[in-house]
Amino acid sequence: MTSASGNIISICKNGFHAADSWGTMGSKAHSEEVKTGLDRACAQITWIRENLVGIELKGDHRHRIPAQLFDLAIEHGSGINNLIAANICSSAFALVRSEFECFVRGAWLHHCASDAEIETFIAKDRIDPPFGALIDAIEQKPAFDSKFLSTVKDNAMKAMHGYTHGGIHQVSRRLDGDYIEPCFEDGALLEVIQFSATMALIAFGQIAALADREDLIVAADGLMTGAPSPDAPAA
Repeated sequence: MTSASGNIISICKNGFHAADSWGTMGSKAHSEEVKTGLDRACAQITWIRENLVGIELKGDHRHRIPAQLFDLAIEHGSGINNLIAANICSSAFALVRSEFECFVRGAWLHHCASDAEIETFIAKDRIDPPFGALIDAIEQKPAFDSKFLSTVKDNAMKAMHGYTHGGIHQVSRRLDGDYIEPCFEDGALLEVIQFSATMALIAFGQIAALADREDLIVAADGLMTGAPSPDAPAA
């Protein structure tokens, strides 16, 4: 957090972009590195959306409900990158937890939940095991034994909560000198851009697996080859 120089501070020295009728916070352009990261993420999300078209899978609750949650995770990933591109970064960071939790819920409902637990979720909007227990159960499955979900949980959930609920992680990135306005460093932006796009690709892979589309699983894995592993959003 950049400290204010005195007792008097102002709101938004940069204001809204005049060109945006609904307003975009801040007028500072993104760095070339951030723009490159956004371009790559946008290309990945576009690829995902194009390849989701026409996928068919079973319509029972064990397949359909997780697929809906994975699709929602993909939409959150798209929204995160669109918001950052529009310089609405605080709202983008607030969505990171939602993307991650949608994925975890979808994976648990398909791979781990009993039929009764799936029906409880549908009828009562309730998943009884705590979030950590969902991840523990998922990571007993061979497809998740790399433990990346628990790594993200252990390293990033506190930050995710703060970004979503207006904690210090958001507050500390809303002061630029003597002005109250968004102030995100490139490193934090790039971590969230990369993480959200990677989670979207993993969610796509799960939809492809539900549909027994090995060709799409291989293609999605190929897009992630050489990409950073999902890292924690900046603390």
